[in-house]
Amino acid sequence: MKKLEIRSKTAEEIKALIKSKESYQIGARLVSILPLAMGQSSRQAQELLLLSHNQICIWAKRFEKDGLEGLRDKPKTGRKPRINQTQLNWLENLVLNESPTNYKFNTATWTAPLLVELLLRECHLHYSDDVVYNILKKKLGFTNKKGKGFFIKNRIKKSELSLSRV
Repeated sequence: MKKLEIRSKTAEEIKALIKSKESYQIGARLVSILPLAMGQSSRQAQELLLLSHNQICIWAKRFEKDGLEGLRDKPKTGRKPRINQTQLNWLENLVLNESPTNYKFNTATWTAPLLVELLLRECHLHYSDDVVYNILKKKLGFTNKKGKGFFIKNRIKKSELSLSRV
């Protein structure tokens, strides 16, 4: 029998999708504690679900104590982000719909150093490359994809190549 594969999305894209909505996260967490309700140990569930034993125990304890509410994310602590929602929307639109050449950069691909420079110039926000990558990944759900290079010789048909040598 042929092995069933998912080719339309990568594992990282599926994880990002689960994280994109709170109801998806809660559903995934319910699935992680379901084997415990069916009498399996957290160690057995760990092997089945590819989650750590510790994480399964945390979700199970929170569910027992607070029900579905316990599976929700707790409020984040720490410093308030410097970038606001309007700026995030602008950045998302920029990366998806505009080219760096529109902003006088000599490339057609957005990179973190370019975005760092543009965020400083347009929004007066000073970030490092790493922080920009984190914003793109965690706040906007982007994944890193490298462009595929090609040689012009590979695009010329062999018949055309032999004609050009004569």
